[in-house]
Amino acid sequence: MSSGITGLVLRDVAEKLGITHGNLQYYFPTKEDLLVAIFDQELLQYTESLHKAVGRTSTRQGRIAAIVEAGLAQTKTKSTTLWRMLISFADQRPQLAAILKKQNTQYDREVADELAKIVPEVSEMRRMHIAQMIRMMLDGFSVQLTWDDPNSSEMLALQSELKVTLTTWVLMGDG
Repeated sequence: MSSGITGLVLRDVAEKLGITHGNLQYYFPTKEDLLVAIFDQELLQYTESLHKAVGRTSTRQGRIAAIVEAGLAQTKTKSTTLWRMLISFADQRPQLAAILKKQNTQYDREVADELAKIVPEVSEMRRMHIAQMIRMMLDGFSVQLTWDDPNSSEMLALQSELKVTLTTWVLMGDG
């Protein structure tokens, strides 16, 4: 996949996997089907880490911080490169934009569901807006990591600021 998502060729993928092209196409008839499967798996790993992180804490502040920390941890993995690649190509290819929208909507729903347990008094619409804002901030953080060291003192300070800001914002309620 050296030429990115647009250069992905199913025949090459099959060859690298040591299977026939026909066998690969049986399960993934199109390139988009394969990409959806890849991103579904990534999203599953992402949301499982989110739920585990939130489940390990008991306070409202701790749970909100856990949502952010789980997201920040994921931005530091190699799979983030795959997401950034999808984002960059989504602007030019409607099929990729649809995959990205589906993945982001599912992630937002998972975060909003966790927020419902933390702040049930906040309206469903606001919880969804907060989830979207969390994702947008994490996306921006992910982009920043293309040139900044995630463990630099500046980036660590930004991570702390992000947790404090989001915790304060979420706990404000609907007012």
